[in-house]
Amino acid sequence: MSKQKRPLSTSEQRIMQLLIQGQTNKAIAVTLNLTTGSVETSLHRIYVKLGVENRVRAALVYLQLTNAGQPLPSSENSSRI
Repeated sequence: MSKQKRPLSTSEQRIMQLLIQGQTNKAIAVTLNLTTGSVETSLHRIYVKLGVENRVRAALVYLQLTNAGQPLPSSENSSRI
């Protein structure tokens, strides 16, 4: 059951960078000057786009994609959705 991964926005990529560093939702929110609720909403969108159900799987999939030389393009700069 392979799902096509959808592009992450620039802000979603920033959240993922902090998530893979082990930051909590609250720490991500403070770093990016967001509310914890905004981070949670963004993480939910990221999970859907990556086809995962939790932050550990999101981190693993994100690292696999970026380490495979396939960084997820920013949706602001991508013509496909």
